[in-house]
Amino acid sequence: MFAVGDYMMYGKSGVCKVTDICSSPFDKNDSRTYYVLRPVFGAPAIIYTPVNNDKVAFRPLMAKDDANALIKKIPHIGTLTVENEKMRREIYKGAVSELYPEGFVSVIKTVYDRRQTLASARRHITEADSEYESFAKRALYCELSIVLGIPIDNVENYITEKIEEQKDA
Repeated sequence: MFAVGDYMMYGKSGVCKVTDICSSPFDKNDSRTYYVLRPVFGAPAIIYTPVNNDKVAFRPLMAKDDANALIKKIPHIGTLTVENEKMRREIYKGAVSELYPEGFVSVIKTVYDRRQTLASARRHITEADSEYESFAKRALYCELSIVLGIPIDNVENYITEKIEEQKDA
């Protein structure tokens, strides 16, 4: 169970801070306990979700050591294979639905490679590419920002520097 002040990765909302734990704000007869969440980045919002919610994936943020291990692993995380364009959105959705950082990295790398390929043919990425890349970057960078204690705007450069250091070592 999370405590007030904890951060969690919560569904499509990404990183959220637990601001309160309370009884149902909607139904006095609902005996469940609710987390009150505020997304860290994006439009201000308040989310009420049952503590035992089994419909929306959520998890604690990774530890600092796990974040650094993930960054070291990024060059070895593969891209996604999309054999049928009609399935692209579902494949991306599957990769991010469990909220694992490796899934976010796979989507980001897949869209990056696709962007390079399509640019050489003077074509653009699809809406699905753009939508899932945006979500994956926001979720991953926000989590790394909080866990590593660096501004979100510096996360991409931090990752690049750490990967370059690894190559030079």
